Amino acid sequence: MFEVRSYTASDGIPLKYGLLSHPTPPTSGQGLLFIPGLGGSVKGALHFLELLLPHYNPIFAPDLRGFGLNPVESPLPKAPIIWQDLEAFHQQILHPQTPDKIALCGISLGGVLSTLLATRHPQRFSSVTLLAPAYKPHPQTFSPAYVLRNVLSHLFLGGKARTRLPYGLEAITRNPAILNDPQFNGALKMPLTPGFLLGVRDWCNQAMREIKTLQIPALMVVPGQDIVCDPKAMRQAYERIPLNTPKQLLNYPDFYHDVLFEADYGRLAQGIIDGLASLPSDSRSS
Repeated sequence: MFEVRSYTASDGIPLKYGLLSHPTPPTSGQGLLFIPGLGGSVKGALHFLELLLPHYNPIFAPDLRGFGLNPVESPLPKAPIIWQDLEAFHQQILHPQTPDKIALCGISLGGVLSTLLATRHPQRFSSVTLLAPAYKPHPQTFSPAYVLRNVLSHLFLGGKARTRLPYGLEAITRNPAILNDPQFNGALKMPLTPGFLLGVRDWCNQAMREIKTLQIPALMVVPGQDIVCDPKAMRQAYERIPLNTPKQLLNYPDFYHDVLFEADYGRLAQGIIDGLASLPSDSRSS
């Protein structure tokens, strides 16, 4: 069952999140927090999350402010508000409803945020799954000219500056069922500010540094055909995870950036389930 519920954001406005629950809960009863990426939504991940429900129940999926269930009419001027929203979600929803540790999973920017949550709140999570984490933009798509243009626009225009992502739907998936689906038309054409993207870059840099302190079992999925985020940076981040932290790397050489949009997403879901099951459990779990 899928429901859309609300919580109160850090600045007092209502934000929506998705909640998936299984009619016959698994015996473990462990929950899962799923964090979508930039421009993504739980609605586009339901097909994948439903495959995890026999193993994780319930599944919480807060869409990031400005995207999916939480659109805004004007661009988001600063990125830190999203981190504050996640902290508010944790205090209002996660902590009261899941007193024990839960699993954590994020894709793209959600993978970056999941890295930060896992390193800063290890007592709350039993494991972390990082799907095509956006630690570094791919230089083929985020050209030096694009970066320089946005930096200058931010310096001279500040919050009045506007920009768009330098890629479309065809860069994140090869799946014709997604490319030809009207609901995804314009999904990546949301107006942004250069300042917002610079804030996202700060998160990415922080995640690359802080992953060195990761203590909970980790699984990372790297898509070999990713031209949005750099697969080399993903592997570098994986190597920075401490040697005494249980970890596993899953390479999918034929996958594009949005691994959940792949036609054989079932293979991915099973790989994640098997991969996490093979990792030693968190000895510090409550």
